[in-house]
Amino acid sequence: MLMKKLLAVSLLAALAFAQDHAALRQAMKTAGSSFGSLRKSVDAKDGAATADAAEKLASVFPAVRAHFEEHKMQDGIDFASTAEKSLKALAEAAKAGDWDKASAELKTIGGTCQGCHAAHREKLPDGTYKMK
Repeated sequence: MLMKKLLAVSLLAALAFAQDHAALRQAMKTAGSSFGSLRKSVDAKDGAATADAAEKLASVFPAVRAHFEEHKMQDGIDFASTAEKSLKALAEAAKAGDWDKASAELKTIGGTCQGCHAAHREKLPDGTYKMK
């Protein structure tokens, strides 16, 4: 009887953990596709498209930050906060036509994403990723 209870508790914990990571994975999928659009619109110096893409991408980072807050991972919180702040600054720069600032913010965002991925993501043999 005790083994059945332990197994049930373990399964519930595993399901909760998987759901938590599923929300983060979905946010990262949105971020990945949005970042590509953002880069293209900055290269094209398209103010409206850049601002829209930056704002869309910024909207995923509160959920990313919440994930890291829940797991008490300060570096992840900092990465998410930096990305969100830079995306908002990029949107404002694009609206103002300040492409030097927009390009600088894009580099900051790319570096922030790479830093977080290096710290918290592991590539599996099948090409997928898991959280470290």
